[in-house]
Amino acid sequence: MLGAPGRDRDAVSDPVFAMRRLRIAGRVAVALLLAAPCAARAGQSASATVLALDAERTSAMVAGDVAALDRIFAADAVYTHSTGRSETKAEFIDSIRSGARRYRRMACRDMRAREAGGAVILTGKADGEVETGGRTIPLSLVFTAIYVEESGRWELAAYESTNFPEPGKKETAVPHHATGAFDVKLTPQKPEEGTGADTLGRILLEKKYHGALDATARGQMLMVGTKVVGSAVYVAVEQVEGTLDGRKGTFALHHTGTMTRGAQELSIAVVPDSGTGDLAGIAGTLGIRIEEGGKHFYDFEYTLP
Repeated sequence: MLGAPGRDRDAVSDPVFAMRRLRIAGRVAVALLLAAPCAARAGQSASATVLALDAERTSAMVAGDVAALDRIFAADAVYTHSTGRSETKAEFIDSIRSGARRYRRMACRDMRAREAGGAVILTGKADGEVETGGRTIPLSLVFTAIYVEESGRWELAAYESTNFPEPGKKETAVPHHATGAFDVKLTPQKPEEGTGADTLGRILLEKKYHGALDATARGQMLMVGTKVVGSAVYVAVEQVEGTLDGRKGTFALHHTGTMTRGAQELSIAVVPDSGTGDLAGIAGTLGIRIEEGGKHFYDFEYTLP
C-alpha cells in the first residue's frame, strides 16, 4: 500500500528498524516454539480468529477507526507498503488520524491462513483506493500478514504488500549497455552493369567486436555519392555472431547513414526478431565513434525479454 510522504526505511539503512524487525522475528520464533493452540481457549481455530481479525483491520482502515487499529496492531508492528516504505504502528495510525492517508475502500480476497505453532500467516489479495498527497490512487495488491498471540489475544506483528501485476501487461524491459572496441575491414566490390556504377558502390564488411560484445560480423554496404561534395548516403546490413554479456547467439544490424554537405546522421539498430539462441527477442541501437588514428568504438544499448 502507498506510504505517507517521508523517508523510506529498510533494515539496511535504518538500524532502529533493523532491531525492530529482529524483535518481531524473535516473537514469531518464540510463538512457533510455544505452539499454544488458540482453539482450545477460544472455541474456534486460530486461523478463523485471525481471518476475522484481519477483516476488522481492513474495515477499520476504511472507517478511520484508529482505536480498533491500535488494538489490532502489536506495539512493535512493522507495516511495509507496496512502495517499500516501512512504518511503525504509531506512524501508520497517525497518518490515518491526521487525514494524510484516507482509505476510501479496501476489500480482501483469495485469503489463505496457515497456522505455524503460535503464529498465523495470512496471504491474500487486496483491491482498494487510497487518497494521499492530493491524489487518489487505485490499489491492487498481494500481501502477507503475520499475526502472533500475545497475552491471550492475537495481534498484527508484520505486514508487507506488493503491487499485483496487471493482466496482460508486460514488464518494462530493463536496458543494458555494452561497450568496447571493434575492428573493421572494408572490401570494395566491382560494380555491376546497369546499376548506376558511376555513383553507386558496394562494399563487403568484416568486423570483429571486442569487450562486452565478443563477436564477429559479416555484411554488405551500398553507398551513393552525389555531385555535391559532402553529400552521400549509405545503407548496410551485418549479421553478428558471438556472445553479448555472456549470452550466446546471433542477431542482425541495419545501418542508415546520410551526409548533407558534411553534416552527418547515422542510425544503427537491431533488425526486429533477428535474435537467436540466448539473444532471441533482442532489440536496441548501436552507436559508433572513431578516434584519432582510426580506432573504432561501439556503445550498444539493448534490451532482452
